[in-house]
Amino acid sequence: MGYLLICCRALIGMVFLLSTAGKIRSRRNFSDFVTTAHELAPRLPARIVAPGVIAFETASVTLLIFDDTIVFGFLVSLGLLTAFTAVIGAAVAKGSEVACRCFGASAVPVGPAHLLRNAVLLVGAAAGLTAALSGPGTSIELKAAITALVAGAAIACMTLYTDDISQLFRPIE
Repeated sequence: MGYLLICCRALIGMVFLLSTAGKIRSRRNFSDFVTTAHELAPRLPARIVAPGVIAFETASVTLLIFDDTIVFGFLVSLGLLTAFTAVIGAAVAKGSEVACRCFGASAVPVGPAHLLRNAVLLVGAAAGLTAALSGPGTSIELKAAITALVAGAAIACMTLYTDDISQLFRPIE
């Protein structure tokens, strides 16, 4: 389970690091995220929700860094991903044309591809939590650990391109 834990830590930690960075990279990105938060959850105060999301994403990254807090990091991540998936699912069900600002600037509306991305991330966070709770396991070999780290980082980078990847599976018009 050690290699799975390394892979999932890299995956979830990097996704939330990139997500936070994309949202706070500029005033425009942050403002757009606040607008999206309001459109996705109109009953909640977006000016509180948006910074709260960023704070929890940052907490998730920080908690996943340290061995003593890794379980809490995966729990926070699971909570965030569950909430994101529910909100995106509701928007898709309503046919809303709300832009996905998960990683900052994007004009592509949330859709099934974003739900699939979140499902993959939920599985990664759940697998990471399971691996973290299973204990230290066997010794780790450096080459295999690096491979697990790179695999998690590569999957995380792919989440940045959800919109582009989903375009590959759309019919040509």
